[in-house]
Amino acid sequence: MGIEERVAEAEKTDWLTEGMSESEVKSLVELAKISARIERCRLDMGMTQMEFAQYMGVTQAMVSKWESREYNFSIKTLNDICQKLGISMTINLEKTNPKTNYRIYEEILG
Repeated sequence: MGIEERVAEAEKTDWLTEGMSESEVKSLVELAKISARIERCRLDMGMTQMEFAQYMGVTQAMVSKWESREYNFSIKTLNDICQKLGISMTINLEKTNPKTNYRIYEEILG
C-alpha cells in the first residue's frame, strides 16, 4: 500500500483523533505499543497478572495499569521493565517535517 492509500485510509478514522494534537496522538500510539509489548511478554511467559506482578516485584494493580494503554511510563520504569524481561528499549529522536501528517499516519497504520 502506497503512502497515498495509507493517508486516505487514515483520513477515514480522523474522527478518532479529532481535536487532538499530533503529539497527543503520537503519545497514545506509543503508550499502546509499550502496553501491548508488556502484555505479550506476560502472556508468552504463561503468567497471570498476579504471577507477573510477583515476578516483576510490583502489585497486580500496577501490572493492570501497565497493560491499560494509558499508563504514562517514566524512562526509569521502562528501563527496569525491559531489563527484567530481557528486552531492549530504543529511543529514536529524529527530526521530522512538522508540515506533514504522513509520518503519524504511517505510525498508526503501520
